[in-house]
Amino acid sequence: MQKLIFERCAILVTALFLGNASFAQIQFEPDRTVKESRIGIARNAILTIDDDARAIIMRPLKNPNLEKNALKLFTLVATDYMTTQLFQNHLEPLDVPVRSLLSFPSLYPNVPFLKKWAPGVDGWMYTGVTGMYAVGLLTNNEKMQEASVLTVKAIFESYVVSHILLKTVVARHRPARPLGDYNQADRDSEYPFVHSPLDFFNFHVPYFHSNAYGTGFPSFHATMFIAFASVNAKVFENKWIPYGLATTALLYEIRGHNHWVSELVAGAVIGEFIGKVVYENYHKQRSESATTRKKRKFNTDVSVGQTFGVMGPSLTISW
Repeated sequence: MQKLIFERCAILVTALFLGNASFAQIQFEPDRTVKESRIGIARNAILTIDDDARAIIMRPLKNPNLEKNALKLFTLVATDYMTTQLFQNHLEPLDVPVRSLLSFPSLYPNVPFLKKWAPGVDGWMYTGVTGMYAVGLLTNNEKMQEASVLTVKAIFESYVVSHILLKTVVARHRPARPLGDYNQADRDSEYPFVHSPLDFFNFHVPYFHSNAYGTGFPSFHATMFIAFASVNAKVFENKWIPYGLATTALLYEIRGHNHWVSELVAGAVIGEFIGKVVYENYHKQRSESATTRKKRKFNTDVSVGQTFGVMGPSLTISW
């Protein structure tokens, strides 16, 4: 009976995640007939920061399925104990075969700043995105430049939204491992790791780095990795590779993240939406820039006239 309940909960979580992720489909085809310059790519990304912020802030108010999504979130939290226990027992162990095949040691063990802010898989992703931008510049590949610039922007917005804002406001404690076993004495079974999925609003100042106290909801890494996948899937028109990389990255450090299932789902949904917003707003700005360039006309006129009382030839350029 217990196994049947677990299986049904797993199906429910999958259905809820797929239902939320489907909202992030783009509604237009970007016009790539006009090439964008290297400076223009960065400029368009910077000029749309306020548009991204506005879209993210207004999302709860303009969500056409607000009641349905609220019910889904409530269901996820209500079933969190069962689904997270299932997750710990059957899905978290998947990091063992992943780690046996892949290794992501710290790339910058002797650089204090990078060692702290770019450890493990994070450092590999940041370095890969930087390398992609460098290759894009050298080969004049606009898509690679666009993907790397928008990925950096999506990562930053994921950090602000999930790590700084939501974790501080929701302030939910992370689950103990293993759930239901009160006799364990390791780090992941002691406070502030808890056995109740309803332990919200443990208020604290915003943490700019990792901290176990009240930082469960949502998962920042799920937000960041799925935002990365969302952007790159749209730029390169390929879902398998970006989402495959994001899933691998999550599985590789899934035990260290230590989240309730609802936090992983919420992070993934937020990341997908951030990726969509970053991509759409960038291309709207790019389209406006391209239209302006097309309309700009240069006219020249060579004539004889006076400048400061001196007669001579003059050249007039107007646009």
